[in-house]
Amino acid sequence: MTDHRMPLYVRRIAWWAIVAVLAVSCHRPAPPVASPAHPPVLVVVSLDGFRADYLDRPAAVHLRALAARGVRASRLIPSFPSKTFPNHYSLVTGLYPEHHGIVANVMLDSMLGRFATGNDPSGRDGRWWLGEPIWVTAERQGQRSAIMFWPGNEAAIQGVRPHWWRRYDGRVTNTERVDQVLQWLAMPVDSSPRFIGVYFSDTDDAGHRVGPFGAATDSAIARVDSAVGALMRGIEALNASDFVNLMVVSDHGMANVSRDRLIPLYDYVAPESVTVVDLEPVTTLIPRAGADAYVYAALHDRVPHLTVWRKDSIPERLHYRASARIAPVVALADEGWTVVTQRADNRWQPGETRGAHGYDNELPSMGALFVASGPAFRQGLRVGPFANIHVYSLMTHILGLRAAPNDGSLSAVQEMLRR
Repeated sequence: MTDHRMPLYVRRIAWWAIVAVLAVSCHRPAPPVASPAHPPVLVVVSLDGFRADYLDRPAAVHLRALAARGVRASRLIPSFPSKTFPNHYSLVTGLYPEHHGIVANVMLDSMLGRFATGNDPSGRDGRWWLGEPIWVTAERQGQRSAIMFWPGNEAAIQGVRPHWWRRYDGRVTNTERVDQVLQWLAMPVDSSPRFIGVYFSDTDDAGHRVGPFGAATDSAIARVDSAVGALMRGIEALNASDFVNLMVVSDHGMANVSRDRLIPLYDYVAPESVTVVDLEPVTTLIPRAGADAYVYAALHDRVPHLTVWRKDSIPERLHYRASARIAPVVALADEGWTVVTQRADNRWQPGETRGAHGYDNELPSMGALFVASGPAFRQGLRVGPFANIHVYSLMTHILGLRAAPNDGSLSAVQEMLRR
């Protein structure tokens, strides 16, 4: 008798094993069983803060095996700013942050107030999340979706939620996350999700603590690689390799920072003249009434290692002007530099290195991961860098969905697909 305390996908494997034994014991071939072809399924795994070049570290064994079976990009170019929430939402909407509204991890809206990451209730308010994420596209077109911890999945966006979703809980282990994905995959074809998204934070957490080259980061790479390996084995055990496409992405990379490279903002501008919305390494400022000219003049071309723009002069290549949520003054630190309010800062010990992201999205250190394998993808292919706004078009194509309006293009990534 099958133990119903076991995960569903394990019970399914056990059931098929019993059928196989009975067929052999009858000493005659089992009659053919007609089964309709399974429609394509897409599983997207996010490894937060996984730099593109982590793929070549010794610990990334399963990820390299996945790439050998399918395709890998030299790097996925994040949208600006290269932060977690803006880029997770660009991946699933195909929109630049200026168009999908999540322009930073911390931002202000004149009607909605303040948005922040973590367990802040703003993240569960669908009014912040503009555009149409892939799970809304799927649900509206009759395909079920299942999301575990992806930024945005806790909100009813345009009144629509994933069919299955989980509120973020960092205590849920990587093993439990993998088991949940495999349970969704083991569901009967007429009720199972066609799109599954799951999130892991290990490499971002470690990268912030010790930088991209610390020993703890190597350990984090090993942990998330192990989770990907478990997913690969689980898909094979379910005999699902013929219809499951597995895509592994990240939102941004990571750069070294230290207390020797601090930019003290209040050495240049009076604290009472500005509201600091977000600080590092993209500093967004709202000048107080009447202080616009003073704030800009005090900072523009005067602060070493800091580039300062008025909102309407931000370079077009950054696609960071259109949203009302972008502050009037935006400053960007050079790679490896950190903006602080005051020069005295005790966050680092002497000689200590940490990591940060949010810098210019074209920097190699900000490059993110893209690896994918499955029936939709070519095998053993390496492609050059491409922008993460194109991933949404790729996902809708694989699932046979009509894409919502977006900034990406299938033609930018079509070479990765089997003809």
